[in-house]
Amino acid sequence: MGIREKRLENDFKELSQLVSDSGSTLVIVSTQGQPPHQYVIEYRCRGIERKQGNEPVFRTNHRVEINLGSNYPKDKPAAKFLTPIFHPNVYDNLNICLGSYWTMAETLSELIIRIGKIIQYSEDVMNLKSPANGEAKSWAENNRRRFPVDTQTFKATKKPSSVIVWNDL
Repeated sequence: MGIREKRLENDFKELSQLVSDSGSTLVIVSTQGQPPHQYVIEYRCRGIERKQGNEPVFRTNHRVEINLGSNYPKDKPAAKFLTPIFHPNVYDNLNICLGSYWTMAETLSELIIRIGKIIQYSEDVMNLKSPANGEAKSWAENNRRRFPVDTQTFKATKKPSSVIVWNDL
């Protein structure tokens, strides 16, 4: 088994535990590959689907597709919402801006948690300096008192049983 496959296997195990511990606030809807390299994850938390005038229209069910490409974990995953969302760090085509910096140390579970925080407008992950959606950025800047829109937490409780270190690459 190669390094990528071992990492995918470890990510799947850790994510399965995160989902199990989530109290049904996270669901793995589907996977592709063995070990999985593509996921559809459902988040059950409050987020903003769109705005009506200046008021947010909330939704409590969000689906995200995550693709771990052939160069993962060296290259960052691709993540896209499959349900509508209004957020400064999500493009009009629903691709999630994960930033220009990616570290191989970030696990899939940590990415899943980060996307959950994006949904909830958690200020520790929201980037208004380089927005993907200018309209959502303007709205967010003027409505910070409303954040986060949900306080549901998604927490990784365990680290994977085997860790890949730089020397393995």
